[in-house]
Amino acid sequence: MSGTDVSEKQTSETSGCCLSSCEELAAVFRALGHPARLAIVKQLAARKEACCGEIVNHLPLAQSTVSQHLQVLKDAGLLICDTRGRNCHYLLNQDKLVQAEQWAGDFWDVLKSQLAECTAGAAAADDKK
Repeated sequence: MSGTDVSEKQTSETSGCCLSSCEELAAVFRALGHPARLAIVKQLAARKEACCGEIVNHLPLAQSTVSQHLQVLKDAGLLICDTRGRNCHYLLNQDKLVQAEQWAGDFWDVLKSQLAECTAGAAAADDKK
């Protein structure tokens, strides 16, 4: 394998990894992309857990609407549902939140780095004129 082949393989693997983490981050952003879901997450962060009825009591939304929002957060892996009899108690999945924070931090770091490189490149081109 030539040096170019190795470089292309590494770039492809890095791009695949980047795409994967971008897809996972996008799923988290989609789940958090509604004010009601953000309010639910904030509410659960302030307490250990809550059942749907307790969450409904703190939001100006119907129980069915809150249930739908809880399902979106659960599907994204941001909530854990602890079923006790007929009640489901929701708590934040702290591992997933930490992972999402890392993905977001990595994403913004890459963006800032690329913007800095682009700005530096443009400045260098202007200096040559």
